[in-house]
Amino acid sequence: MARSSPRLTSDSPAVTEALGAGLGAALRAGDVIVLTGVLGAGKTCLVRGVVAGAGGDPVGVRSPTFVIHQPHRCSSLTVHHVDLYRLGGGASVDVLDLDSALQGGAAVIEWGEYADLSRFSPASLCIDAPGPGPDDRVLWLVDPASAHLARAWRALSQSRQAAT
Repeated sequence: MARSSPRLTSDSPAVTEALGAGLGAALRAGDVIVLTGVLGAGKTCLVRGVVAGAGGDPVGVRSPTFVIHQPHRCSSLTVHHVDLYRLGGGASVDVLDLDSALQGGAAVIEWGEYADLSRFSPASLCIDAPGPGPDDRVLWLVDPASAHLARAWRALSQSRQAAT
C-alpha cells in the first residue's frame, strides 16, 4: 500500500521552488527523487528549488529533455537532473551510470515512470495541476524511500500551515 505524505499547494513558480528548496536542503548522497506530472506541471521549476536548497546555483537549471542528464554541483554533493521523456517507455538508465553518480550525489529524475528505477529505491514526488489558476499545483511524496526526505516534507507542511 502506498504511503502518501501531506499534500502541499503552490500558486506560483516561486512557491514551487521554495518547496523544492526544502527538499534540496535535506538531500543526501544516494537519494533519488522521481518526479511525475504532466508536461508543464512544474517539475523543472521544482528542481531549480532542489538545486538551490542543496547549495547550488539554480540559474543553470533547465529541462534536460534534449541532453537527458545535467549535473549541478552544490555545496556538499552533485544533484543530477535527469529527464527520461525523450527515451519513452522501457528506457534503460544504465548508460547514465547513476550508480556511480549517486556515490557522491543525488538524482532528481523527470519522467522516471519511463524506466525501471526500483534498484535505486526512489522517493516519488507527484505534481498535479488541478487549477483553477494557471500556476496552481498540488505536490506530495508517495512512498518516500528515505525517512529524512519524509521528515523534510512534513516539516515543509508544518511551516506552511503555521504561515497561514
